[in-house]
Amino acid sequence: MLTGGMFGASIANAELTLRCLNKHASCNDVPPSLQSRLGVYGVGIPADFGIAYLSYYMKKKHSHMWYVPTAVVAGANIFLAVRAYRFTGD
Repeated sequence: MLTGGMFGASIANAELTLRCLNKHASCNDVPPSLQSRLGVYGVGIPADFGIAYLSYYMKKKHSHMWYVPTAVVAGANIFLAVRAYRFTGD
């Protein structure tokens, strides 16, 4: 469930950030190379898969902190999504 939440937060962040950029508002300090849907998803989705694999690997090795990488990325994406939403003025 945590991994699904992380992917959902990443998609919300990507879409809200792109909407913010389309309105030419001051957004989440997105570099120019990532100001397209292809760029955002081309980096974000593979990064999420990497974090998901890291959490899986940590859980497989019986680490008690296996959920931390996924939770941190999900939290950061939620924070940035809310920030982008507020910048659009909606």
